[in-house]
Amino acid sequence: MSYTYAVQKRKSNRLTYRMLGIIFIVVAGLRLVTLLQGYGKYLLLTGIFVSLIGMYGIYLFIMSFRKQAYDITYRFDENGMKVTHRYGETNYTFDDIDFITMVIADENQIFYMLNIKAKKDVYTIPFTMKKDYAEAIYEFVNSRIKHDDEE
Repeated sequence: MSYTYAVQKRKSNRLTYRMLGIIFIVVAGLRLVTLLQGYGKYLLLTGIFVSLIGMYGIYLFIMSFRKQAYDITYRFDENGMKVTHRYGETNYTFDDIDFITMVIADENQIFYMLNIKAKKDVYTIPFTMKKDYAEAIYEFVNSRIKHDDEE
């Protein structure tokens, strides 16, 4: 038995994060230029603020290229979990998966999420209007991973 689930991501979201990151970087750079020319008060406080804004812009820009920002296909079978993404594919055995949790905000909600931590990667898989499928994947994976109380 195997389960396959694909998560589609919008290109406009990635472009928005990139543009917002560039805007933060440009604003921080322009403010840094005026700061270095000696304009304004509270130079140390402004310098710290500009540094934080610039670092956040760099963070947004870089994170728009991570593999979770693109379309991902998850395949769960008897061998483990196979994640197919833009940069290739990653295979995990059930020994590599540290934990899986199912997030249900409210029983009446139509949105469910699975959080899977495998090695150093964390995957959040959203399910909309697919409660049974999310529960089936959760039970399938949870019954095959190693739990701490079993040791």
